[in-house]
Amino acid sequence: MQTNIEAMSNNLLTIDKSAYFEVEKKQLKYSIESTSPLTETIDEPVNRYALVRKDTGKLLGIHSDDYIVRPYSVLAEKVNEVIMEAVPDINKWNITTADHVYADGRKYRRDINFWNHEIYLDSFKKANECIIPQVRIYSSLDGQWGQQIMFSSIYMWCLNGMVRPDWTFTVYNKHSSKQDIIYSVDEFRDGLESHKEMGDEMFKMMQKKVKVADVTECYRKTLANTNKRNLDIDNNSIIVMRDLDSLWGKYVAKYGNTVFAVYQTATDWATHPITRGAVYNVSRKREKQVAAMMQSKYWENLYG
Repeated sequence: MQTNIEAMSNNLLTIDKSAYFEVEKKQLKYSIESTSPLTETIDEPVNRYALVRKDTGKLLGIHSDDYIVRPYSVLAEKVNEVIMEAVPDINKWNITTADHVYADGRKYRRDINFWNHEIYLDSFKKANECIIPQVRIYSSLDGQWGQQIMFSSIYMWCLNGMVRPDWTFTVYNKHSSKQDIIYSVDEFRDGLESHKEMGDEMFKMMQKKVKVADVTECYRKTLANTNKRNLDIDNNSIIVMRDLDSLWGKYVAKYGNTVFAVYQTATDWATHPITRGAVYNVSRKREKQVAAMMQSKYWENLYG
């Protein structure tokens, strides 16, 4: 796995050079035997195109003709423009950015962290005991990820992503869509307001006590339930429960038997997966599982 990361403090406009590269679209052909004695084969074009990096020659994906190549850098620049318009005094903000280019350019993620809007989760304002707003940008050239702009939050003590159950503040666009992705000033500002509400929600979670048996039931029937038709535990589920149990002990030691410990255990499992596969793929999948857990009757039973 190739990952290029560069963090730049107080400079929203900085986009890592790894996000800038040109892509060539090459039509594929297949060979058929010729009936002419002059040629042995004939190449026939098909409605499939290979996307190839011009600088490295790496194959990034194979798509039909309706797939539109949208450069990562253009998407990042577009989001920058929206943020600068939404925040007139942007130079007074403490912002860090990080660009991640995965698998030779097949996938891309950009994180924009806003440190001026931290929300502390205890009365002592300990360092890192806070959540900060974050804008995440996703895209790909291999067809697995569409363009996505997500307003999220990060818990700084453990760097867990703060999953929301409804993903309300997410903009999505398929690469086959003729219309480019749209992200507005109002959507960014709504995300900032939602971040404040997220802080209030975290405080409530810290106060709500839970029973261990109910926590086990919640995890078993949601995150560890790999077969939706059969709620029996299989080998994969046993591994998930083992990992969750280990993380649960860590957060109970810090926050007690609370809904907040349940939530942090789940988001840690999603944000920092132990896997042989591509971490960025597994993490995105698990975040969706955590969001689904928070919409389940088992979560409702814990939270009330």
